[in-house]
Amino acid sequence: MKKVDVAYMAGLVDGEGYIGIKKTKAYKCQDRQTNGYHARIQIRMVDEPAIKFFAENLGGWYYKETPHCKNGRPLFCYQSSDKSAETILKTLLPYLRVKKESAKTVLDLRKLQSKSAKYRTKITGYREAFGRKVKIPNLSFSDDYVQMCETLYLRCKELNRVGI
Repeated sequence: MKKVDVAYMAGLVDGEGYIGIKKTKAYKCQDRQTNGYHARIQIRMVDEPAIKFFAENLGGWYYKETPHCKNGRPLFCYQSSDKSAETILKTLLPYLRVKKESAKTVLDLRKLQSKSAKYRTKITGYREAFGRKVKIPNLSFSDDYVQMCETLYLRCKELNRVGI
């Protein structure tokens, strides 16, 4: 990919995009004990060719939204998350200006998540293994891990709130 194209796509994100962390609540009915945190990039604009160019070159997906006003134009919404968002942010990072701190924070989350197995230490119950009476612990993320993710989530939320 040409540097000028990468710089252009970084400009799209800086001007029309969102870089952040999506938090999904824990649902006891789904045996999920802790909140989930996901890297997220979004771009919303009326110009489909720009969104299509972004998706074709960096991955992710986009869709068309109906206009919010009676005579408005449809919005095209691009989205990428988790590993795909991480790869995109690493590519765009040298060219980002406005949303560079948000990108670094999301990359910090992804670095933490790459080591998440070592944080699965909290025992939340037990289950039987293969129908035998052997009890195996159900492991969830430690409170420390969840707090580190929450801190990064709140940092992104603050960066996006003040428009840095």
